Amino acid sequence: MIGTSGGATAGTDDALEPAMAAGGEGAGLPLSPAQERLWFLHQLDPDDASYNIPLVLRLTGALHEPALRSAFDATVARHEALRTRFPDRDGRPVALVEPPAPVPVESVDLRRRPGGATRLLADRTNAAFDLARGPLLRVTLLRTDDDEHLLCLVLHHIVADGWSLNLLRAELATRYAAHLDGRTVELPELLPYTEYACREREFAAGPEADAAVAHWRERLAGAPVLDLRPTVTPSGEGPGGAFHTRRLTGAGPAVDALARQKRCTPFMVLLAAYQVLLHRWTRQDDFCVGVPAAGRSESELEQVIGYFSSTLVLRAELAGAPSFAELLRRVRRSVLAGFTHDRVPFERLIDELGVERRLGGSPLFQTLLTVHTQDEPDAHAGEFAGLGCAEADGGHAASKFEVMLDLRREGDDLIAVFGYRTDLFDAPWATRFARHFETLLRGALADPDAPVPGLPLLTGAEEDELLALGTGCAVPEADAEALPAALERAVRTYGDDRTAVRDAAGALTYRELWEAAGALAVRLRGAGVRDGDTVGVRLPRGTRAITAMLAAWRAGAAYLPLDPAYPPARLDLMVADTGVRVVVADPDAAEDVPAGDPECPRVEEEHPADGPELPGAATGGPGDAPVVLAPEAPGPAGVPDPGWAAGPGHPAYVIHTSGSTGRPKGVVVPHRALAARVGWMREHYGLTADDEVLQFASLSFDTHAEEIFPALIAGARLVVADPGSTLPDHLHLTAGRGTGPTVLDLPTPYWHELADDLDAVTWPPGLRLLILGADQVQPGAVAAWRARFGDTVRVVNSYGPTETTVIAATADLGRADALHRPPIGSPVGGTVLTVCDPLGRLMPQGAAGELLVGGAGVTYGYGGRAGATARAFVPDPYGPPGSRRYRTGDLVRWRTDGRLEFLGRIDDQVKVRGFRVEPGEVEAALLALDGVGRAAVTVRDEALVGYVVPERGGGGPGGAGTPPAGDTSAGHVPGGVSTSALRAALAARLPAHLVPNSLVVLDTLPLTPNGKVDRPALPAPERRPDLGPGYVVPRTDAEALVGEVWTEVLGLDRAGALDDFFDLGGHSLLATRVVARIRAAAGVTVPLRTLFVHRTVETFAVAVEDLLLAEIEALTDEDAERLLAAESGPERNGTTTA
Repeated sequence: MIGTSGGATAGTDDALEPAMAAGGEGAGLPLSPAQERLWFLHQLDPDDASYNIPLVLRLTGALHEPALRSAFDATVARHEALRTRFPDRDGRPVALVEPPAPVPVESVDLRRRPGGATRLLADRTNAAFDLARGPLLRVTLLRTDDDEHLLCLVLHHIVADGWSLNLLRAELATRYAAHLDGRTVELPELLPYTEYACREREFAAGPEADAAVAHWRERLAGAPVLDLRPTVTPSGEGPGGAFHTRRLTGAGPAVDALARQKRCTPFMVLLAAYQVLLHRWTRQDDFCVGVPAAGRSESELEQVIGYFSSTLVLRAELAGAPSFAELLRRVRRSVLAGFTHDRVPFERLIDELGVERRLGGSPLFQTLLTVHTQDEPDAHAGEFAGLGCAEADGGHAASKFEVMLDLRREGDDLIAVFGYRTDLFDAPWATRFARHFETLLRGALADPDAPVPGLPLLTGAEEDELLALGTGCAVPEADAEALPAALERAVRTYGDDRTAVRDAAGALTYRELWEAAGALAVRLRGAGVRDGDTVGVRLPRGTRAITAMLAAWRAGAAYLPLDPAYPPARLDLMVADTGVRVVVADPDAAEDVPAGDPECPRVEEEHPADGPELPGAATGGPGDAPVVLAPEAPGPAGVPDPGWAAGPGHPAYVIHTSGSTGRPKGVVVPHRALAARVGWMREHYGLTADDEVLQFASLSFDTHAEEIFPALIAGARLVVADPGSTLPDHLHLTAGRGTGPTVLDLPTPYWHELADDLDAVTWPPGLRLLILGADQVQPGAVAAWRARFGDTVRVVNSYGPTETTVIAATADLGRADALHRPPIGSPVGGTVLTVCDPLGRLMPQGAAGELLVGGAGVTYGYGGRAGATARAFVPDPYGPPGSRRYRTGDLVRWRTDGRLEFLGRIDDQVKVRGFRVEPGEVEAALLALDGVGRAAVTVRDEALVGYVVPERGGGGPGGAGTPPAGDTSAGHVPGGVSTSALRAALAARLPAHLVPNSLVVLDTLPLTPNGKVDRPALPAPERRPDLGPGYVVPRTDAEALVGEVWTEVLGLDRAGALDDFFDLGGHSLLATRVVARIRAAAGVTVPLRTLFVHRTVETFAVAVEDLLLAEIEALTDEDAERLLAAESGPERNGTTTA
């Protein structure tokens, strides 16, 4: 985090006095406040070329070089800004105006190598300036042919602006022509820029500036950051810039007409359209856009070259889905108010708002809109006599902001130039972004009364491309066959020749499994089970549970898994919610079988019209005890088929998910959806009769369906892990028998734990497929797996909510996915994935939106809860009539490789100090750091808290290897991870608001029973987090004062002499409180940036002492006497007066 400029306070008397230059260089003059800001930014990054202003002209014809040099000399002599440099005097910048002198012109003959022009121009336009030494105008003349030259001018923004560039071009052309004609050019004398700078400083200290500050403080309070999600994975190469140009043919007159109709300006129309584009891309209705103001309100400034422009920060107001016409009214009001208060120095505005700074980022706004008006100097006035003149690309590859839009008119056309940072965005993104701007603008011009959310964003061709991207391959017609029929066919094929399922108690062949299920189905029918009912299965995973599940199907019912490990109260809710009347359970556990919750009301809501009566809508009052059946051992051969096999439209099973109200919701999965998924899984995973599949998932989670049913229809062997064993235990046991699974299906967090030490597990030699699911895969784990197994084991990342039948997307993870955040993939067969805005319309590729899932896997919804079903399952405009799609609530986007990237939950989004934060983004950044094996981020007390598990054997940032157990020296915790080093590494990668205030190092992350991170179980952070140095007691009075202030402001128990303010959780808003309390306690004014430079208690205390001593030394004798008199008054002497 970076503080604000440490230059003189604008408007103070001493700031207006010329500073005497050291070394005999002469007097220095004050900078304008805007120049001070650019000088300060240059000190932060002297190699930054983003504030270079290039102009490259292609001159064709016979160029007279002496005339050109003469024109430069005379023009620079007339404009003092072009002869000014900016050294510092005791840390304060001053302006030194050099006397007129010949302008250096670099002349290069490239006629024998014309191809070298591109590289040479890029070198010149991207070379940083030395503000202290100057000159700040760089001129290069390249001769590329006998009658062609490229004239390259580069200025630093501190001495010029865009208006100035046109002035410079026009004056050069005028003087060039006069020299050729032998004429003398008489031009009026100009106001020196330094005089303007003094005026601006005086204004900044006056009451008008205070009123303007008050306006902006109110207008911009709490403004959030615009979140344009990057499409490029950070490479560490630093920000670069690129541009994409789009011509909007014939759009100019329509913009003018709408502006006249709505009594606004073309600029306002274009700003409103750009705000709509940003709104639609980011899903934000509140953000800021920067716009430049010319700053030449007085006529005497119009012909002066210099830095006059300022930047206004205009806040978008898109809440409430306004029409474009209504948005124009809001924009008009905002623009007029903004330009009324346009003379507030940007740096002061940042100070007043307490906005945090960071290298490589812009405060307040992340995008800049520039609209060139007819009031600007005519660039075409700069045509050189006898020469053809056209602007050329100079290859300037720097962008001051994340995204910039530059708009200008060419006849009736609009030319839109989109600049963007290449470390954040790529060229395809820029092409789409520009196309969407044109589509939105033309839509708004055609129908300004249309609601902003309804304006077109995508072309028809783009929508077709997105739908093709999100449509999985075709699957067999699901209504043709339900899964029990496919299983029966497998039984006929494999019979007694193959083992179907084996657990610790024994094994069943395919025939034995089918007959056992048939025998139990007869008993279920006898107990009153009818078509469409739901049978509870309260059994641990194993052959008996699988038998009971199949028996429910053969009895015409669905099954409801009831995990014996669940609390009885939870099982009561599930039974009552589903209307279960028969439960299959162990005889000795019959008394524990839930009887239904008498406090749980029956929800008599309508069910989907196209489906059967759903579980949860069945008859039966609350508290009715279900019938309990014991699972039956395999019966004799020849048990008659009960003849009640379920049809495709009947429910197959019910899985409960947590509900926002605290009551579980039962998701009803039909056979047609399950059959579509299982058939695709068998093909995609390549399952055959030679496979052995481990059944590891709890039956309460739908992953069990992915393990069990594809294996059975493929004729594979299903091996059930003992409920009481871990995976390493099971694999070790099977290895001793010379067997082992070929397919593993594991929860991602559980696999992450195994990936910490892969050699500690006895992996089966025949393992060929690993399926992951339930959480975001971490690239470090992929890297560890690939290092251990190479490409011998296929790894598939699967994604899918229960409501869409197990999975909806998969991604094969290769070596490249060990480097960056792995995707969740592409749609599975029979599925349509759409990334949508809040109104359900398609979002562009690269833009974040909610994932909606349609197609064959969409379930019936929540049994007995029509309201919740209607909210989550909405009509599918891309499917057959009557079809629905499921709103997942997951935030995703399409990557450039055509695969989906998971970004987080929409309802997990949090606000920290006014910033929108997706914890998953911070987690991904933590996981990208060396030494971090696992990470989770949550919010406590309105602050981000990060939790990390060190990699085994890794030193991590700031560490080299693992220290002895319990060693916390040098800020390390067991595992070798330094929290201060981690925060420093994060601060180098993330905006300040994304860096956790506290980091907690754990041996392992707590997991829920289904293998996900148990966030409520994460411990609270310590009030003084473990920092780099150990605690050192403050040793001086000044350190004690600073430590006391810090603990008060930060809410800590203590702050040591070597503690860093920002590592303790400080930020700029809290820093302002620190300096205020120091001022109140010590009577000394401390510049805010002092705390950004002197970040520890020790160094900040020294800085405070130095400032106090400086104030004392500056006292006059009279001031000192008054202070001494005040100190020795009656109350100081211990007496009072009546």
